[in-house]
Amino acid sequence: MGAHLKKAYKENKFKKYDLLDSFAVALTKEVRFINDDKHLRIRPKFVPEKDKAIATKDSYEVYLHNLTDDRKLANGFREVKILDGNIGYLKFNYFIHETQKTIDSYMLLLAKTDAIVVDLRTNGGGSPKTVQYLCSYFFKEPILLNTLYFRKDNFTEEFKVIEVNGKKRTDVPLLIITGARSFSGAEEFSYNMQTQKRATLVGEVTGGGANPGEILEVNPLLEIFIPTGTAINPITKTNWEGIGVIPEYKTVKDSAYNKTIELAAKAAEGYRNKIAAESKKLYLELQSVIDQQTQPLNETDSAKMDQQIATVVKKLTESDLFSEEDIATLSSDYSKTKPFIAESILKSNTELYPKSPMAFLKYGDLLEQNGKKDRAAAVLKKAVEIATEIKAPYLEGLKNRYEKILK
Repeated sequence: MGAHLKKAYKENKFKKYDLLDSFAVALTKEVRFINDDKHLRIRPKFVPEKDKAIATKDSYEVYLHNLTDDRKLANGFREVKILDGNIGYLKFNYFIHETQKTIDSYMLLLAKTDAIVVDLRTNGGGSPKTVQYLCSYFFKEPILLNTLYFRKDNFTEEFKVIEVNGKKRTDVPLLIITGARSFSGAEEFSYNMQTQKRATLVGEVTGGGANPGEILEVNPLLEIFIPTGTAINPITKTNWEGIGVIPEYKTVKDSAYNKTIELAAKAAEGYRNKIAAESKKLYLELQSVIDQQTQPLNETDSAKMDQQIATVVKKLTESDLFSEEDIATLSSDYSKTKPFIAESILKSNTELYPKSPMAFLKYGDLLEQNGKKDRAAAVLKKAVEIATEIKAPYLEGLKNRYEKILK
């Protein structure tokens, strides 16, 4: 590459470029003539006005410029919404480092969707750790996603599924929209999901850059990104360098979105039907357990019944179709015919939601209704303690309720 640049210089190929931007583009074109690695690029450095003569790395203006750029990028995310058919849609342009809280927030919004579409058509890549974190939302087991090998220091780094701060969506249908501008980290995310058979890819073949690296200074005005490593997928034992990630449904640019939403709508319907069937099965299981129960004669019988009911109620909540409120409503069906069953269901709700004042309030109300005022008072006291801890807006009302039962 060095020899080629010297030859191009002698041939006056760069003489016509008066602007730094166009000169950097021309340099990049010439070095890629020898090595067509799309990560390899030369670009102008940001230089503060007061430092145009003598640029310094530690200038506060450089720091402020970079900070402002990151804020404009909005942590890389551009759009998150829920489409008709309960399809979650997430679009972002960069896998910027240290954006876990943003990912957690957006994934919380999509926590109840029946399919998720991740739009990476304009995503240029970024931090492998951010790729790892978003990937981890869609897998349960700590499987190996990707390995990066760096020639410098002969260093290898593995990226496995990790714990996340939100609810994992390990079985929700996942679709990824790819484009010719999807590059580097965006390609890794797509390739990881494709090789693990966790997602369906729709769109164009991606850019084809699998070699991470670092930015080095050429001189006070120019910097160069030089690839120093390469990705190794644990399944294919290779990567997408120079080839790109090839989607299962190849489309032209203009039809990629519509095709993806069409596929997502069908997948969402199938997912809903699957969850509904599983939930009905669990509901019938609860009914079967309840039908077998009679009024407990002693504490041992009562504990055994509570355990049996709690096991099934837990399965119901894990099915995603029964929330804390749904379980409380379910208990009301038995508050008059089998009050001991209603108590057991609400007790299991407090165990499943130990930080919910309302779960304890409803359990306490039922205990009082059934004439068990001492137990009710203890449960309501717990509701007040939790509400105080989380600074619930209805704390004063709970306190009044607790004081009333004490009187």
